[in-house]
Amino acid sequence: MIEQASPANRQSSILRRPALRLSLLLVALLAVVWADPLFVRRNFAGRDPMAYHYPLEKAIHDAWGRGRLPVWVSEISGGRPLLANPNVGALYPPRPILSAVPFAWAVRVFPILHWAISGVGMFLLLGVLGVSAAGAWVGAATYVFSAVSVSYVFYPNTHPGMALLPWLVWAMARPSSSPARGTIAVSIVWALLFLSGDAFIVSLGLVACALWILVSGRPQWTGLAWRLAGGLVLGGLAAAPQIVASALWIPETNRAISGLTLKGVVLFSISPFRLLEFVIPFPFGTVWDLDWTQSWAALLYHRKQLGYFTSFYAGGFAVIAVARTWKSKATGARFGRWMLLAGLLVSVPPSFLPASWGDIHSPIPLRYPEKFAVGLILALGMLAAFGFDSWRQSRPRITAVLAAAGVLTVLAAATALFPGPSGRMAARWVGSDPKWAPTAGRLLPGAFAEAGLLWIATVIALDAANRGTRRSLIASLALLTAVPIAANRKIAPTFREEHLFAPSPLDRYEARADPRGDYRTFDVQTYTTPSQLKESDVHSDVSASSYTHRSWLYFTHALWNRGTIFNTNIDQGDLSRVESLRYVSFLAGQYRDSQAFFGSLSLKWAVRLRDQRPLAGYHRIRGNDLVDWDEHEAAFPDVRLVERWREEPGALQALNTLRGLTTGEIVVESGVSRAGAARPGKLTLLEKSPERMVAEVEAPDPTWLFVLRGYWSYRTILLDGRRVEDVPAQLAFSAVAIPGGRHRLEWKEDIPGGSFSWIGPVLFLLAAAAIASGRRAGLPR
Repeated sequence: MIEQASPANRQSSILRRPALRLSLLLVALLAVVWADPLFVRRNFAGRDPMAYHYPLEKAIHDAWGRGRLPVWVSEISGGRPLLANPNVGALYPPRPILSAVPFAWAVRVFPILHWAISGVGMFLLLGVLGVSAAGAWVGAATYVFSAVSVSYVFYPNTHPGMALLPWLVWAMARPSSSPARGTIAVSIVWALLFLSGDAFIVSLGLVACALWILVSGRPQWTGLAWRLAGGLVLGGLAAAPQIVASALWIPETNRAISGLTLKGVVLFSISPFRLLEFVIPFPFGTVWDLDWTQSWAALLYHRKQLGYFTSFYAGGFAVIAVARTWKSKATGARFGRWMLLAGLLVSVPPSFLPASWGDIHSPIPLRYPEKFAVGLILALGMLAAFGFDSWRQSRPRITAVLAAAGVLTVLAAATALFPGPSGRMAARWVGSDPKWAPTAGRLLPGAFAEAGLLWIATVIALDAANRGTRRSLIASLALLTAVPIAANRKIAPTFREEHLFAPSPLDRYEARADPRGDYRTFDVQTYTTPSQLKESDVHSDVSASSYTHRSWLYFTHALWNRGTIFNTNIDQGDLSRVESLRYVSFLAGQYRDSQAFFGSLSLKWAVRLRDQRPLAGYHRIRGNDLVDWDEHEAAFPDVRLVERWREEPGALQALNTLRGLTTGEIVVESGVSRAGAARPGKLTLLEKSPERMVAEVEAPDPTWLFVLRGYWSYRTILLDGRRVEDVPAQLAFSAVAIPGGRHRLEWKEDIPGGSFSWIGPVLFLLAAAAIASGRRAGLPR
């Protein structure tokens, strides 16, 4: 049994110099484990980054590099808000800091930085709880090198949340000389969490804080509750620009208006069978290599190839520690147990959702309960720390651990000798299609053998810990650290920088033909005739770069400042009008006279599989044995003076008018119903950046300026110094009325609520300064 450490012991624990030494050692270890991205110009890739995260990260990086706030991205969905979207964390401090270095270097350092932050947070937390330096190292290694943590390399938008979660519990748990000082520490972590924009970690953080209050004992409940409440209020003030902007952005998005179905919400939740991954790193196939043919239990992943996290493995000792500390009365161990149970409670039951409920609208517009597995890993890290100290104190026999390793070894031998029956039994057990039985029979021996070797290493490590010498302790710690690294390092492959970030041939062609970026590109694979061609590398492209370079369905080409409109709405974050226009575009693609529709949206180029027919108005210009490039016969620039237009009172009337427009004609929602025309004018763009546009206009007649930027409520437009309003054009984009004559137009994208939300950080700084000055003056607190 482990008892709570005394205050005297806490003062001599890891809180001081040991924490610094351990942190430096962890940074050195991270530099060794991830030497290739740090030293040889290789970047992490695979799964989502190339399709989604890297293009958004580059938009943020480039805006900060220009000395501008990253309020808008022009190349995605025809132009949409950036900073207001909490999923991108544009105001999270490391992002503006890393904008000082080249983008490729910034995105390769970002995950390594946050693994380091995770580890340091664990050292501080476990030090407050009285864990030894050795136990703290085991806990931090369990957390940092777990499969969940390594999988966060694919999710830079949410990685900060995992890194900050131990810091939040530390800020709640740490002793403080005054309630006010304790509140300030909590508020700083909350501010960073709010700025990172991860709603799941914010929710999990609230659960963690509530659990810490409950396990801390009744005498501390009131003080800790005030610490949490004060931290939330002050942290909310510090992050007010992000919170307010997101609150104003959300009602205009497709996710808020249309909602999410339960099927989409629980798409990634944890099947009970996947709990095997805490013992066996990859029991259901070599899922890390992104090859569909090597994953035999897709049913467990809701028909996906793998889960949100590639695995849950955190080292065999983490499982041992759960049993070892289950009856411990130490506050940290009790918190770890409750956190483990809470994580299982919210992430596993959604996997039992009946299929018949799938189309019901979800009351909460948040997706993927599997994200709560971060709480499981935090719990395992803490329990591993306490468990290691307990093991060293009592030095139990290793018989049970050795037996577990033996069972895995026997299973490896049995499945290797009898692959057919083993595969059929495994497929039947998890409910997989029998056709996957041979794959299961082929892959299970390797999975069991790997798990057996890792458990043997754990046995050796625990035996060394029992010997009681300094040298044996170091060997034990080295082995316990090596186990999760050996299992999980392959989850995060790296690739040559030029392989990932060199533009595709079509991007290079467009850069020459359209250097100012006046036009967009359209992937029409799902719009036109079915194809018999198969893109054989789509499901085995480990870097996820070959397909995303070739396809324009995702955000990838924003990396090279080339834009799309009807790309896949990956994060369900498009403005609602853009989503509506996307449905219209699918209908338009079925007709042979829809060229005016696509040309009016600046869709000059299209990409299709070679055996598909072009859309109306497009003709082939180049291609290869798989895809063809098409060019539109009459595409118009994304910013232009209009010569013919229709005006309608509202969106429904505009939608009906949209399908009958002629070449070059647009429909605007001006509040009246009429048609108009103007002689050609002259437009000179003096500046055209995502955040700002400046133009000089010469219009012989009153007309409209069409701007291919999503229509929404938060921008400032000045015409000759006087503020004017834009109106919806082509249902989803924007237009400004231009009187006849010469004019200067200035267009600036704003932060929603930015005119007042800045007061929040000011109030936070004033409160923090008041608390600090009160402490120096020796005033009561």
